[in-house]
Amino acid sequence: MNTFRTRRPLLVNATQCLHPTLILTDSGQRKAYPGDWIIEGENHERYIVDNTFFQRTFAPIPWESSSEGRHYGS
Repeated sequence: MNTFRTRRPLLVNATQCLHPTLILTDSGQRKAYPGDWIIEGENHERYIVDNTFFQRTFAPIPWESSSEGRHYGS
């Protein structure tokens, strides 16, 4: 297996779910569960990742303050 890294930082908006939520993704309608993260990418694509993957992969932008709960991005 080969290991890869991104060539540039990937900026996303992310919000952690507090209750079950249905969202529309490129793959169709998906259910997010409490603790999952809803990610919106640079091209407005949306997807769901679990908290473990999110914590390993993403970090908040240090110069942006978050005023409400656990929200990453703008």
